[in-house]
Amino acid sequence: MKPLLVLDETLRMGQQALWATRMRTRWMLPIAPVMDRAGFYQVAAMAPVSFETAAMYLHEDPWERLRLLRAQMPHTKFDFLVRSRNLVGWSPKPNDVVELFLGTLARIGIASIKVFDGLNDYRNVAYQIECGKKLGLHVKALLTFAVSPVHTDDYLVDKARQLASLGADAIVIADACGAMLPERARSLVSRIRSALPAMELHFSTHPNSGVAESCYREAIRHGIDVLWGASRPMANGHSFPPHQTIIELAREEGRTVGLDETCLAQMDDWFSWAAYKERRPIYGPAAFDAASYEQTIRHQIPGGMMSNLKSQLAELGMGHRLQEVLEEAARVRAEIGYPVMVTPFSQFVGVQATLNVVTGKRYSTVPREMALYCRGYYGQPPGPIDPVVLEHVVGDQPMIDPTAYYDDRMVDKVRAEKGPISDEELLTSIFLNPTALEDFQRNRRPIQWDSSARMPLAALIRDLGTRPRLRRVSVSHAGMRVALCAESTQ
Repeated sequence: MKPLLVLDETLRMGQQALWATRMRTRWMLPIAPVMDRAGFYQVAAMAPVSFETAAMYLHEDPWERLRLLRAQMPHTKFDFLVRSRNLVGWSPKPNDVVELFLGTLARIGIASIKVFDGLNDYRNVAYQIECGKKLGLHVKALLTFAVSPVHTDDYLVDKARQLASLGADAIVIADACGAMLPERARSLVSRIRSALPAMELHFSTHPNSGVAESCYREAIRHGIDVLWGASRPMANGHSFPPHQTIIELAREEGRTVGLDETCLAQMDDWFSWAAYKERRPIYGPAAFDAASYEQTIRHQIPGGMMSNLKSQLAELGMGHRLQEVLEEAARVRAEIGYPVMVTPFSQFVGVQATLNVVTGKRYSTVPREMALYCRGYYGQPPGPIDPVVLEHVVGDQPMIDPTAYYDDRMVDKVRAEKGPISDEELLTSIFLNPTALEDFQRNRRPIQWDSSARMPLAALIRDLGTRPRLRRVSVSHAGMRVALCAESTQ
């Protein structure tokens, strides 16, 4: 059987799901040379949310992060997630921004992109695929899965064929919410493999429901080419399964995985140390709970948004109404055509559900983004919008052609406004809102890191050395014991 390949998501989804995307570059660079030797098919270096967070909250230049990582990982193919027409940020972008963005990524050392649209409306990603191919990038297109009456195997197989016809190099069966059960993984992977026997197929799901391991096993059995995983301290929860789990599953199914397990162990040590220093949680495998699964599957609100929703309701003194909001979210999602619950559509559903509950009158308050969604601005929903809701939200406003702005000349306009700035600076000014951009430019600092801090044990010893009240440290391993004692001052 052909070897199984692994795409590493430690620096992208791992830190997004478990660290709220707050991992500083200084925790990435020391271990990067080890990751470079590990044998990954590709390494996901960044996504739209980590680009934004680096600039807006960490005040780090995301372009500088990519350059520094590239210098430390010269032999690894870097991957960047591209969020539909938004690219980075919340507003859709025309073709000239797409072209400039992908060209800048290619020049900085990105070798592959993965593009997705939460509505599976491929008008929104066709140009990204075309442009990426012209630049020589490896282009993966996400087939975004959800549980709904619309997202049947027939629907998804047809969507996979559409992506293949657009020229995608690979198709990713992507379960964004951890909603897929093993029997569904078996049928879907089998059918897409049969429909597209020569296509490079990826599969990803999240372990939060407790069945990711079983889904990965079914994908391995039915001919998947690439699975997505993360270093153990950055895995599980709403991240991806650990690399070691993928290796064990592959071995049990008679497939080899060309990863260096010594490098994986060093990665695990390093990110365990990073999590300890940053006081971040490390999750173990989740157990499947049928009752919890059935409750979650109705609304499919992702984990990161769930924590925000709980916090916002608590601030309003309405924490006790969370279940009511979740039930309303399931209802709203169905009424607006079952969008996959990923950014920005999960936010649209969650906010509308909260407003419906708080006001006590459904759709009495409709955010601008929800109205634009119902008018077609973001693309064609997977299913029909409830006619009563559509009439209430849209009224006599005209429907919107989502392709109408594709040929706008945004790049020239911004260049004229900003003057002579680099492509990277221009793109950053497009992606960040004016307030965030000003804050980033005012607070930006060079990325600093300790190139000697690669070994957690050495870092631990240095850390212990800064504690004046500590007099003795003893370390035992494999029959050897080393003790360090402070010099007596008496």
